[in-house]
Amino acid sequence: LQMKRKLLAVLLTCCMTAGMLAGCGGNSKEPGSAQPEQEAAGASAQAGTEAAAESTGENITIEFFNQKQEEAAQQAYRNAAEEFHKEYPNITVEINTVPDSDKVLTARMAAGDVPVVFHGKPTSQAFFESAEAGYCMDLTDQPFIKKAIPSLLEAVKSEDGKVYAMPYSQNFMGVFYNMDIFEEQNLDIPETWDEFMELCRKLKDAGIQPLEESYKDTGMAGHYRGGAMAALFPDGALWLAECAQDPEKKPSDNPDYRTFAEKAIQIMDYCNEDVFGIPQTQAMENFANGKAAMMIYGSYGRGTFLVANPDLNLGVFPIPGLTKDSGLVYAGVDACFCVSGKATPEEQDAGLKWIEFLSRPENAQKWSDTEGAPSAIDGVQYGSEGSLPMLNRIKEGKVREWKAYYDSRFSDTEAFQGLLMDRDVDKFLKNADEVWANAHVSG
Repeated sequence: LQMKRKLLAVLLTCCMTAGMLAGCGGNSKEPGSAQPEQEAAGASAQAGTEAAAESTGENITIEFFNQKQEEAAQQAYRNAAEEFHKEYPNITVEINTVPDSDKVLTARMAAGDVPVVFHGKPTSQAFFESAEAGYCMDLTDQPFIKKAIPSLLEAVKSEDGKVYAMPYSQNFMGVFYNMDIFEEQNLDIPETWDEFMELCRKLKDAGIQPLEESYKDTGMAGHYRGGAMAALFPDGALWLAECAQDPEKKPSDNPDYRTFAEKAIQIMDYCNEDVFGIPQTQAMENFANGKAAMMIYGSYGRGTFLVANPDLNLGVFPIPGLTKDSGLVYAGVDACFCVSGKATPEEQDAGLKWIEFLSRPENAQKWSDTEGAPSAIDGVQYGSEGSLPMLNRIKEGKVREWKAYYDSRFSDTEAFQGLLMDRDVDKFLKNADEVWANAHVSG
């Protein structure tokens, strides 16, 4: 893990990036509340009651800077804050959700205005540099840390083994599908890319729209790009990282990059006609209400789909690779909680209580059920039987970690969005090469 970070986490994107899986959202501040950290695992209910009684002092309000933009995620946190306040009526959690949250948080940290609790993204060296500079409290010895799934906890540790961010949810890019439509059409889950395209053809021939997508936003196009690259060009992220380190290399040097581009654009024959005009939220509602059989999206979308249609029989499978066993799932740790190293001791204590409350398995289960993402808390269940193809793939370890391998100067996301629009592979490769060349010159 340490060698991997040193090799691949090169000048990464914003130190607190919202990740490629952040959706579009509005501006909101939601009052909620907070609760005490339990003692060690297995502490009695009486001990918890005593801890609550001892905590009742002067009222305090702490900010929770939320980078999960989807309405389902915001509702999940509002629900948790309401329950939290019942245990700790003297602690109010103010939930703050803003557009461009990664940029806002980075600017606030640079100005020394660090929220008491905030979503961190320990997927880059820049995050750990910020933590070591005192912006994030060391959580290594907090009892709630032990509630995280061990492999996910390992993924967020710094090189010296410290934990500055409590993992709370996982993410993945996959193909969500309407299980009722699949059953009615007698369709099987595709295991290769060619099978996936054949399935789309069958749906189209049957008069059913195969895919509902929204690539109006560059970020949404980037989400698909990440998932498709992991499936079709499993070493793509590693290759682009090499190109970012070596100015003698350019993306198009690897023929697999072209193959990825050629295959990725094939879905455009099966998407909704307004794919570059429809808002993300509308596309999600359309899929949820049966206007299409499938939607390529992140794990966090599950909650929003079910809010739009509680009766939706929803499943999800991996974006297929070129062969049955070659593709990887674009997945990893998503939401992580940090406590400001710049906050007062009273604020830090309240922040730790809030994280402890969220990390209890029963509360994490409620959050996951509402938000829709798989939990990073051990013992929490996710989805239904229709989710097993995806979950089994992840359990097998066939994953490309959800992390950036090169900084924002080395990004083919805009070029990829252009590829989806004009389907010109040669132009895409030329644009990507130019991005890398210009980034080396400017660097």
